[in-house]
Amino acid sequence: MDFIITYQWEIFISMEVLSFLSLVLFLFIRYALKKRLLSQTFLFIFLLLLLLEGVLALVVYKATGEIETFQIIILVFLVYACTFGIADFKKLDRWIKQKVGKWQGVDLLTEKDKQIMAKERDSHAVARKYRIGWYVHTAIFIIAQSIFLLYFGNDHLSLKNL
Repeated sequence: MDFIITYQWEIFISMEVLSFLSLVLFLFIRYALKKRLLSQTFLFIFLLLLLLEGVLALVVYKATGEIETFQIIILVFLVYACTFGIADFKKLDRWIKQKVGKWQGVDLLTEKDKQIMAKERDSHAVARKYRIGWYVHTAIFIIAQSIFLLYFGNDHLSLKNL
């Protein structure tokens, strides 16, 4: 246990490097070597390492009893991997398909992939996506700030006293 606490950052960084390598190997084996079953092994290794990072944060928390920067950083990595990371990985997967397909002289992209890539290049669609995201974030921010003002605002200016 002392080893884990002492070398928690080194263990985490090693897991991240191994995660990155497993994703690179997954893409290489899947498209360059065309071994889909073997490539899934590296995807499984990536997911396993992601799970182990969460376990590492939990073990450090149990040992120290405090939430530290270490746990927060792992939480940020895990939240990214489970949210934006999925979309980014799909985008990378389409890009790799396109590049490897050009090198091999074969079209590896599906029609759905081509439609998604065309939509990503359409400036109106991209602007619409960012605009909707901005509206949603602004609405959530205003609602949260209103709740904070209502319940935790200045006693002289609280909305509860109106």
